[in-house]
Amino acid sequence: MRFRPLLVATCLLVIPGQVHAMLQSAGVPLGRRDYPLNCRGPLVFGPIGPHADTGTVLKLSLAFTANPIAAGPEGQGLQPSTCAWVDRPVNAEEPRQLRVTIGTSDSAPQATVRDTGMYWGFLAHNSDSGYITAVGYRHWHASSPPLALPRPASAPSPTPSPTKGAWLPFNPRYLLWFALGWVVIAWVPMLELTGRWSGWRRLARLYPHRSTGRGGSFRTGSLLMGLTNYRGGARLTADDSHLHLSMGAFLRPGHPPLSVPWSDVTVSRDTWPWFPLKGHPVIRLTLAKHSGLRILLPVKDGERIVATSGGRLQLSGPNLPAREPVNASRPRDTETPTSSRR
Repeated sequence: MRFRPLLVATCLLVIPGQVHAMLQSAGVPLGRRDYPLNCRGPLVFGPIGPHADTGTVLKLSLAFTANPIAAGPEGQGLQPSTCAWVDRPVNAEEPRQLRVTIGTSDSAPQATVRDTGMYWGFLAHNSDSGYITAVGYRHWHASSPPLALPRPASAPSPTPSPTKGAWLPFNPRYLLWFALGWVVIAWVPMLELTGRWSGWRRLARLYPHRSTGRGGSFRTGSLLMGLTNYRGGARLTADDSHLHLSMGAFLRPGHPPLSVPWSDVTVSRDTWPWFPLKGHPVIRLTLAKHSGLRILLPVKDGERIVATSGGRLQLSGPNLPAREPVNASRPRDTETPTSSRR
């Protein structure tokens, strides 16, 4: 396995007169970027275990509290016992634990336990394993002015995680992708199945679509086909040779357009089969190649098809009972006088 020195090791400044800096070289995977994280004592480091068989270094763990504001390059924005990135606070989705490898001869962790003037600077990254990994560190005391922890020009500051919507369980910027995924996964398959259950797909095979000529076109308020009620989605177009049925673009999957010649269409009066409209008058379309399929329309839409057929369709079926005609030979009631003149 290939290793390369820590990119930013040479960028840490050594404080003149008080040298407390120490860089821990480590193998850095390609593409990973480390950012400056500052902390202020009191801090309690806990041992994890020896880093190597030599016993000269230790792996330590630091549980910290996130500072509400950015730490600043010299730690001037830190409260006691807190940590923060140099240019921003630790956000809500980032860990509150740091792991670092320190030499066994370094006594700074013990001095930091009670000293609020002790500062630490780490070069670190989120390991995505529940903790932040530090690959380099230094420490200084407030009695000498702390210097900024430099950052390589090629390593930009970490950007905070995107803020989630207050009322959505996901980031609103991905709402369009969720909608497209729902259409592909749920909506289109549901329409495909509906087209099979209703009998529309079979009609489309029996009556393939033909180009629409001149004629009237309207959208029906209700179209019952088989056991499926298409409300407001079906369009009917009548020209000189065919009756065309089609669906809007949003309902088109599973419902290809179809064209039925006038010679195969029969219209009759019928009633709605189900509650709460059971017995309500409707118009029934019967197609010759699939006469067993029930197709029901509102009365006004059925009468409109008959009117636009150019006399090719005649509405049949029982009409409303006619009123009883008045018999002209029926004798009229005569007025019986109650008194007479004398």
